[in-house]
Amino acid sequence: MDLQPSILKEISEEHNLLPQPARTKYITEADELILEDELQRIKLEGKIDRDKCVTGSVIAIYGAEKNDGKFTVEDFCTADLPSQVPRPALSSDKFVLLASGLGLGSSQADNMLGLQLLVDMVTGQLGETREQSGAATISRVLLAGNLLSQNTQDKDASTKAKYLTKKTQAGSVEAMRLLDELLLQLVASVPVDVMPGQYDPTNYTLPQQPLHRCMFPLSSVYPTLQLVSNPYGANIDGVRFLGTSGQNVCDIRKYSSMDSHLEILEETLRLRHLAPTAPDTLGCYPFYQRDPFIFEECPHVYFSGNAPVFESKLVEGSDGQGVLLVTIPDFSSTQTACLVNLRTLQCEPVFFSAFSADEDEESEMNVSH
Repeated sequence: MDLQPSILKEISEEHNLLPQPARTKYITEADELILEDELQRIKLEGKIDRDKCVTGSVIAIYGAEKNDGKFTVEDFCTADLPSQVPRPALSSDKFVLLASGLGLGSSQADNMLGLQLLVDMVTGQLGETREQSGAATISRVLLAGNLLSQNTQDKDASTKAKYLTKKTQAGSVEAMRLLDELLLQLVASVPVDVMPGQYDPTNYTLPQQPLHRCMFPLSSVYPTLQLVSNPYGANIDGVRFLGTSGQNVCDIRKYSSMDSHLEILEETLRLRHLAPTAPDTLGCYPFYQRDPFIFEECPHVYFSGNAPVFESKLVEGSDGQGVLLVTIPDFSSTQTACLVNLRTLQCEPVFFSAFSADEDEESEMNVSH
């Protein structure tokens, strides 16, 4: 890929060369697809979508090598879904609320109001008796990264090399205080799992380590607060959750023709690898003997955070596996969270819109099938 960024291009300013322009996609018509193993590499052509494939994907191909040294692909397949533990039959509805991209530290007042509406809904302080009884069925809240806004980062953080140490900004300290106060309201009534994201104060490379408890002097007193890693796997009432804060999906989107976060999420599931582009274009800890991003077992719910829109899909495997794919929308821009029903594996978005009419504040809940 000619457009793929490299450290050599990043330091080109030292040689008085023009810096590379910012891009949203790095694919061109000149890109070539190469199959590689421990002994050799060969260029591919034929019935395979060059721009849909990403570096790190493990596939099997069927075809023949031509005289020009290229391999003509007639068909190919991926590892597809691994084996899955049966999901338990629950007698009543239980919900897990998924949210990401809270964006604390931004200058948007509507964002804080929407967040408070979300907290009030979960804690049963919003709406009539019907809404409050519905909130009582929420058994877990999962926050999938980017709890802090990009505004809390250095202004030149996006252009600096990723291995440079980030400086702590005053805005991020205030944002963490706000986050601690919001979490305090939540953990008093429901267990909360907090994952770090791209803009949160933890290590840059995957897997990202949990946020430190010392950042949450108020909410960390409660045993219901669980600070977890990214990626994160959980077993909630027998239903296996697995997901990330979205860095793996966003990275694949840059280096392929796929635009839909849901399509990319399904592709990683069928590749049986959570982050195929690591460590090529996605920062990753250098594991040597074992790759922790390989799917050992098939989850029941596979999610990705900080997506532009909410999407969900039920995928079935050849051996009867059933996986709910969920792209959790960025809350700061969409004011949307989502609820997963553990009994039926159905997912519905919850919109929080604040407006001034006859009532001061109101939460609007829309269910889409």
